[in-house]
Amino acid sequence: MQKQASQISLQPRAVSMQNGATRQITGEMTRVFWSLVTVAAVGFLLGLKFRVPALLAASVATAIAAGFLLEGPLLPRILFPLLMLQCAYLAGLVAGGMWRHTDSPRR
Repeated sequence: MQKQASQISLQPRAVSMQNGATRQITGEMTRVFWSLVTVAAVGFLLGLKFRVPALLAASVATAIAAGFLLEGPLLPRILFPLLMLQCAYLAGLVAGGMWRHTDSPRR
């Protein structure tokens, strides 16, 4: 039987993992999600306007901030935001190049 919209619970629930352990879906997962979204937005905007030196400074700032703000093992805690920053930067770089290319007059 389907739950109606008024019956859906927004309380954290236990989720069974493949190894049998359970984990609460809490604010930590929400914090990780929004940190990745924020890092992606910053990376995209950097790619639109700035070049490599700005990306290097943003990478250092992202690694330091992720190390202090997020919980979990050190490598994924720093690696995932950095990968998101780099990929979003490349997407912004491509989008900025296409935008500048379409703005230039054709001869």
